[in-house]
Amino acid sequence: MTHPLDSLPFDRVAPAGPYGLPGAAGVTATRVEGLAVATLTARKGAGTALVEKFRQDFTPAFTDAPRAAAAGGTVFIGTGPARWLALSDTDAGLAATLKNAAGPLAAVTGQSDAFIVFELTGARVPDTLAKGALIDLDPAVFTPGTAATTVIAHLGVTLWRQDEANWRVLVGRSHEAAFCRFLIASAAEYGIELDGRG
Repeated sequence: MTHPLDSLPFDRVAPAGPYGLPGAAGVTATRVEGLAVATLTARKGAGTALVEKFRQDFTPAFTDAPRAAAAGGTVFIGTGPARWLALSDTDAGLAATLKNAAGPLAAVTGQSDAFIVFELTGARVPDTLAKGALIDLDPAVFTPGTAATTVIAHLGVTLWRQDEANWRVLVGRSHEAAFCRFLIASAAEYGIELDGRG
């Protein structure tokens, strides 16, 4: 039996549609369009001051930890000590907003062209991701708001659990085709709907 990806070049993104087990999909993967992305790095010795300022300016949930903290249409994700990833679907000038807010406390770099984000939904998302992840993604452990910067199927990713039903994974734009292949291969036994693909 021929696999649907056998004839697809490795650098081509798999087309939209269902893959694997027919019927109701255990996983749905949708590319999240129109996100502004930036990295935020506290300057030496300024981490505590930056956290305090962003708690006042954006959200009390802002923290120096592997957590996702939402502030309106923006989410801040702790990716390492005094380092964050910020994504927004409402602020196209996110990098400038963060630079103005941080002032001399941090360096901010726009990253909107460097990454893409997938939203994953479905009961079998943890099982799918666990096939390539090196961390514990049991929903009892990886609870809503938990985030991790890690490796999945040899690809560097940042992932976070938005709420009970939704997970998001950020991956380098040049790795989109490889990540889609991983999703299809890992979720085939549950059925996967790959959406938002062209």
